[in-house]
Amino acid sequence: MPSFQTEDLPHGFAFDEGGKLIHPRYVRLIVPPPPNGVTFGWKKFYLSFGADFSDAKVRVGVNRNGAWTVQTYDVTAAGYRVGFHLENDTAKVSVGRMKTSAGDRNEDTPLSWLLESEV
Repeated sequence: MPSFQTEDLPHGFAFDEGGKLIHPRYVRLIVPPPPNGVTFGWKKFYLSFGADFSDAKVRVGVNRNGAWTVQTYDVTAAGYRVGFHLENDTAKVSVGRMKTSAGDRNEDTPLSWLLESEV
């Protein structure tokens, strides 16, 4: 049976327009269970983002085998969810709102993440 968890990202920018950390209190750390585990037998994980009323930018750091890779995603209010498949060796994911420009003041857009799994 599929499973999921969802949560809103807090209001406020975690990162400036260049990706520099503004404040860690606006970052959410998502720690998925290991896939193919003995207890639950998870097969695949998908992480996606959705926004409403306005567009938003999300900075996502993925930790695999002790190394971080970072990508940004534009999440539009009019569009569908934006997301990706988590690789089997994903240990943790860091997510935060990012400014689109130095003058960006749109830090209150409703923005949520969704972690889905297959079993």
